Amino acid sequence: MTRLRLLLLLALALTACNLPDAQTAAPSPTTIPASTPTPTAAATQTALPTPQPDIPLGAAENPIVLALIPSREQAIPDSARDVAAQLSQMTGLVVVPYAPATYKEVIAALAEGRVHIAILPPFAYILAHEKARADIALATIVLGQDMSAAQFLVNRKMIEDRVFTQYYDEETGANLADASTALKQFADKKPCWTDPYSATGYVLPLGILNENGIATRPGAFVQGHATVVKSLYQDSQGLVCQFGATIADARVFIASGYGDAAEKVAIVWKTEAVVPFDGIVYAQSLPDEMRVSVSAAFLSMIQTEEGNAALRDAFQVDGFKLADDTLYNPLRSLLDKSGLLLTELVR
Repeated sequence: MTRLRLLLLLALALTACNLPDAQTAAPSPTTIPASTPTPTAAATQTALPTPQPDIPLGAAENPIVLALIPSREQAIPDSARDVAAQLSQMTGLVVVPYAPATYKEVIAALAEGRVHIAILPPFAYILAHEKARADIALATIVLGQDMSAAQFLVNRKMIEDRVFTQYYDEETGANLADASTALKQFADKKPCWTDPYSATGYVLPLGILNENGIATRPGAFVQGHATVVKSLYQDSQGLVCQFGATIADARVFIASGYGDAAEKVAIVWKTEAVVPFDGIVYAQSLPDEMRVSVSAAFLSMIQTEEGNAALRDAFQVDGFKLADDTLYNPLRSLLDKSGLLLTELVR
């Protein structure tokens, strides 16, 4: 156990009696109220502040900078201001939100000590850990899950015609064979991938295919998980692509727009869940005691009605759990086997 993790566990144990009951405080997904600003207003940043080494970090003149999820508009939503205000109120430190344009910009700012807290998807985090020595502190939970898997799909008619064999039990949700056995049938077949940056719709399945020595034909990037399902649904003869890969989530069938998509498109095999969702990441420049304080604040905030609403709106998360860098090792291994360059997977 790392020193930081131990400090955080001790801090949480000491403050546990003051935390709200997670069973009753968090609202259900259908009753989340709109985010309401706290009495303590958060400062905002449209440009990164210059670090002031002679002024204590967390003071108004040298604030802790929280990088938001990048967007073209570089807008700071009210919910993000609310998150920063609640962090400031809970920690006694001045935390300001910053709206970046790209993850590469965030990683550079983490390395320079101009951003101190960021929420990063897996490949951006792995690169930030390598290039900026940033550390994961909290993994996010989405719909009760902290990791996602990939699934290999085909048009069901191609199973009925014995072109492909299904190695996934739809009743039990279990695979019926190992990866090598289940996936070798895709050798020299053309896949539909989601996009070149997708962990579950491209990198993970490609890594598993390569790990098992299965070479496919060049794939088609159809720009979306639901679009992979659409492509397979409309192509019972495999003229565009013979198989596809998406995140292992039943909602991709619903999102395809076809009411019978789950009947016409079959799951052939599922990977293990090895792709973390976004994580709360700290810059090397953020001292341990501040990391503990901020992490405890995030964990407390998610359990309150107001904090839960703000975090859902700003970051699309349902919860947090303690995490360290080893969480990403299985994905790192498959990324290496994919043959893809990490720097080209981060925008």
